[in-house]
Amino acid sequence: MDLYLLHTWDRITPVEEVVHTLDDLVRTGKIRYAGLSDVPAWYAARAQSYAEAHGLAPMINLQLPYSLVSRGIEAEYVAMAQTMGMGLTAWSPIASGLLSGKYRRTGDGLSGSGRLTNPDAGGREVSPSEWQVIEALESVAADLGRSMAQVAINWVATQPAVASVIIGASSAEQVGSNFEALDFEIPADARRRLQEASAPQLGVPYVMFTPQYQSWVVSPGLGIGDKPAGYTPPVFNGATGPTK
Repeated sequence: MDLYLLHTWDRITPVEEVVHTLDDLVRTGKIRYAGLSDVPAWYAARAQSYAEAHGLAPMINLQLPYSLVSRGIEAEYVAMAQTMGMGLTAWSPIASGLLSGKYRRTGDGLSGSGRLTNPDAGGREVSPSEWQVIEALESVAADLGRSMAQVAINWVATQPAVASVIIGASSAEQVGSNFEALDFEIPADARRRLQEASAPQLGVPYVMFTPQYQSWVVSPGLGIGDKPAGYTPPVFNGATGPTK
């Protein structure tokens, strides 16, 4: 198996046991790579740090929900994945069809045939902030001559740290249309409109790490870099401790 993802944290199994188990699967040739799905950011960071410290197979992927109406992972996960060498796989990029264009706002509420208008399939009301995103997405899609779903998928696929996107479709036509989501580039101005309309509300302490807040902390012109070129993590040999 090329990639095996452990799905959802059970809050019982110690992270060390999980990492050792995944390492065993890699070493015995049952899987090529391991990853995690829908776990807390601290859990993923602890797992990766433990694997690095003990010379075990690292996690290469982290699967999480991500879309224009669900940008909560940006507060922790994106920077964590970039720092610790994990690519993000985004699921539900069109938010269960909400960003597909098949739903419209009417005087009686949400119109359209699908999961969101079916009470037995998880139907719910759409919030004002979500309508704001939908309207911005509809405008950008019209300007680009693309479907709303294509623009929504493209936006997710081209966000920082995102390595792949999981798409869902009920017909071959939808599959083909989704693949075409990567055949164009969202212009900078259009991306800005989408970013502003969908901007998540960050609470404390996350607002402290935004560019605006950091401009008050870090002197103008001073840059913040990542690991220096040629940096390698310490290697633990077990007998004498860490060596270079």
